[in-house]
Amino acid sequence: MAIKYGFNVLDDYQSDAKAVSGDEIIQAQKIWKEAKNTICAVFVADVSGSMDGEPLNKLRRSLIDGQYHIGEDNLVGLVSHSNDVNIDLPIAKFDAKQRAKFAGAVRDLKAGGSTATFDAIAVAMQMLADHKAVGDDADPNLRPMIFVLSDGNSNRGHSLDEIEGIVRELGMPIDTIGYNANIPELQKISRINEAVCINADTENVTYKLGQLFNAEM
Repeated sequence: MAIKYGFNVLDDYQSDAKAVSGDEIIQAQKIWKEAKNTICAVFVADVSGSMDGEPLNKLRRSLIDGQYHIGEDNLVGLVSHSNDVNIDLPIAKFDAKQRAKFAGAVRDLKAGGSTATFDAIAVAMQMLADHKAVGDDADPNLRPMIFVLSDGNSNRGHSLDEIEGIVRELGMPIDTIGYNANIPELQKISRINEAVCINADTENVTYKLGQLFNAEM
């Protein structure tokens, strides 16, 4: 069909570019990560009753394993939610001390209660906005990101309709990772600012998060 409609008229074209080795690609990625804007990320963990058991175990493993793909120059915080929203780890540079605090906070996550997902997203957005604007290490050039790890079934607090306009206006991408999840609901969140939705039940979530963190953080 391509030939029929005239799209293969340059079949004889040969590129002057040489093949690039894997080592060169890795080195280029390293230089890019060092030169790009620093990422400031908040992880939003669903610890409602519906996440009890294997979903929460998977969520913990995802973050514990995935943390090793996050560069130490980035900034990371952790929020969890069930009936209420809890700031488990304020935003700070992801150095060895913050990394240890992050891993400890993730291991301490326990499930129970209802699901206030959009309240938690609102708290995460406020944390990111405040961190860019105030404080000793404030940096207006920080690139904010939110990672929501959930089953996608919010039943308490604000709704998506109530915060969607704010999310869109702030332009913060919200990547979602679903555990035994209502994936269409999580996709609605990610699509607001063209972010990623990962289904942890059908994909290798550690590998996918590793790829995502390598690319972004």
